[in-house]
Amino acid sequence: MKYLHRCVLLPALIGLTMAAKAQAPELPHNMPRQWDARWISDGAAAPAAFGVYLFRKQFELLNYSGPFVIHITADNRYRLYVNGQLVGLGPARGDLSNWNYETIDIGPLLKYGKNVVAAEVVNYGNSKPRGQFTASAGLLIQGHTAQEAAIINTGTTSWQVMEDPSIDVLPVKTNNNAFYGAYPGDSIIAQYHPWGWEQLNFKDSSWNVATATAGVALQGNSANDWRLLSPRPIGPLKQDRQNFTAITATQGITIDPEFLKGTAAITVPAKRKIRLQVDAGQQTTGFPEMLISGGLDASIKMTYQSAYHHPNQLSDVIHPDGGIRRKFTPSGYRTFRYIQLDIETGKAPLTLLDYHNVYTQYELKDKSAFTANAVADSLWNNGKHAALLGAQDNLYNDPFNEQLQYIQDAHIQGLAIAFFSGDDQLLRNALVQADQSRIPEGLIRSRYPSDDRLLNITDALTWIGTLQDYLLYKGDKALAKQLFPTVRNILDWIERYPDPGTGLPGNMPYRDSIASGPLTGQYLYALRQAAAIAGYCDKGPDSLQWNRTADKLREVWYQQCFDGDKGMYAETPAKKSFSRYTNAMAVLAQAVPPRQVKNTMQRLLSEKPAADESLREKYYLFKAMQETGVTATFPAELEYLWKRKEENSPMMYQSAAAVANLFLLGITAGIQSTSPDFKTVLIAPDPGVSSQVKATMVHPDGGLMEVDLSFKNNRVTGTVKLPFGVTGKFRWRSKEITLNGGPQEISL
Repeated sequence: MKYLHRCVLLPALIGLTMAAKAQAPELPHNMPRQWDARWISDGAAAPAAFGVYLFRKQFELLNYSGPFVIHITADNRYRLYVNGQLVGLGPARGDLSNWNYETIDIGPLLKYGKNVVAAEVVNYGNSKPRGQFTASAGLLIQGHTAQEAAIINTGTTSWQVMEDPSIDVLPVKTNNNAFYGAYPGDSIIAQYHPWGWEQLNFKDSSWNVATATAGVALQGNSANDWRLLSPRPIGPLKQDRQNFTAITATQGITIDPEFLKGTAAITVPAKRKIRLQVDAGQQTTGFPEMLISGGLDASIKMTYQSAYHHPNQLSDVIHPDGGIRRKFTPSGYRTFRYIQLDIETGKAPLTLLDYHNVYTQYELKDKSAFTANAVADSLWNNGKHAALLGAQDNLYNDPFNEQLQYIQDAHIQGLAIAFFSGDDQLLRNALVQADQSRIPEGLIRSRYPSDDRLLNITDALTWIGTLQDYLLYKGDKALAKQLFPTVRNILDWIERYPDPGTGLPGNMPYRDSIASGPLTGQYLYALRQAAAIAGYCDKGPDSLQWNRTADKLREVWYQQCFDGDKGMYAETPAKKSFSRYTNAMAVLAQAVPPRQVKNTMQRLLSEKPAADESLREKYYLFKAMQETGVTATFPAELEYLWKRKEENSPMMYQSAAAVANLFLLGITAGIQSTSPDFKTVLIAPDPGVSSQVKATMVHPDGGLMEVDLSFKNNRVTGTVKLPFGVTGKFRWRSKEITLNGGPQEISL
């Protein structure tokens, strides 16, 4: 069942989820009538150190009805409660110049008489996730209208606060200098926690009065190094109860299987050590929730284990206080397949009443489907699960270890999510946030939001391609024009670094170790894509200039790196090594003479994949196959990915594993966009070994593109259905027929 029901918010203004189903009327926008609230904090606390702060506001409603809309944000993270019920958590990640706030109607949870709004704010200090920015600990709540502001505003009405002394950071154990960028663990001593603090009848008279620390600054305005507020740009998160599927190991105790359903308890006698491991059935993410009674002087350690081997170890530790029905939830996301529980009791027994995960994900409606054969179907399910698991406030490629948004992986993941649901907001947000990461030289960072300065020229060029692919799916001219200056900045920056000896792109900052061949291919392809973007933005001179630059560079690259005997582009002018990726880029960038395209594709596909060929590189390989129609080896490529999945390779748990989904739709089912906004399509299926292919992909207008095709004796029969207003072609074995909106019979 739904753990939190969705909160009804203003259009385009997204909060999280509500614990009530009541509907609020639409309001005109997501900005308050005026910003007169102030940031508040615990005046006695160190603003930049780790701390968990509990805020409460009690008030009476005697003659108020209808919606009660608030705008809320915090530094670093908040959980909001209304009369004891969890309303939402946030804010969505941004940076200091784009600090997001949520807009939520809490009216359905308010009642006549006394009410309480409470917020838990966690400031992780030096242990904050890599993707989290911070100025100092604080909470900000603004009422939407003057009437609401007079009741609820922080800084202008009285709020109570206390620092929760029960929680401390439990650092993550890393081995072999492995990188870790996600949330730290929690160490909880329950006897110090003010239980029931979020409830209406809690006595907070001894709490401190919250201190106003700063006024509001809005994005687009000057400010003295403070958080510039911006409305949350993406949809809400959803949360659902998710039971564990199995207990895979026990030591020192016998477990009733009904415990997994929350209908039977586990009692651990006094002075006993036990261990058990629960299995979620597959990799998952969210906030595991534990309900216990008793256990004074006990300790509970929860160690989160991914579905694949990883050297980093994340744990939470709880020391119960002996109370009844104590509920524990970690402060940050936990990603895992298995959780190992190590429980040691003291003089009192401990009863574990319930333990389950609260699965958390960006809220969308998956309308997609695909079936062809066992390998393809397995990869479809694997890629979809990985993409959705990382769909949170940002597009996380590695939810277990990093929880960071890389533009190259967001490119794949965001497109896949759009194809699944028609919701392109996460991809759009990734493009915008990458643009917000620009350094003074004009390049974007490799991952953002992130408080580091990781840059790579490959990522900057990929960003241009991501924008072009987004526009082919969703014709968003306003966004294209907004981001166009960054397209120009990136290309102008690279143009400053030619190699005088070869005429290819030369040595430059942020190039890292990439060879001149693949760097030239990336640049050349980005020029082609930028020219298309410029044309879409009515920037004809730029489009012409970039195409001319690409044509000149193509000739130089061909002379320097093309090996006529091998029929492929080499990694360097020395022509000693070759890669599938470089030659796929050459094909996509129109650097291979038209008469040689098929030969080059066949030769590069006959090469054995490099052991370190990434999912990002496979995207371009598959795209070259799709655009040229040289797809005969695609089933073998899928088989290779399937073997990596069966070997439990970590790469298949990354959200970029959805590269399989993109091309199961684009090659096997053959559904391709041929103009911005998917106004026209080409359906050119290659079923490989399958005798039947069924697929459903979501059009950006919300309609469905469906194929149900059977293949026998070099013939294809079945149906294709397009949304009305969409036209295109169906291609099979060099034969074409015209497609129109609605269902259409196919027989070729």
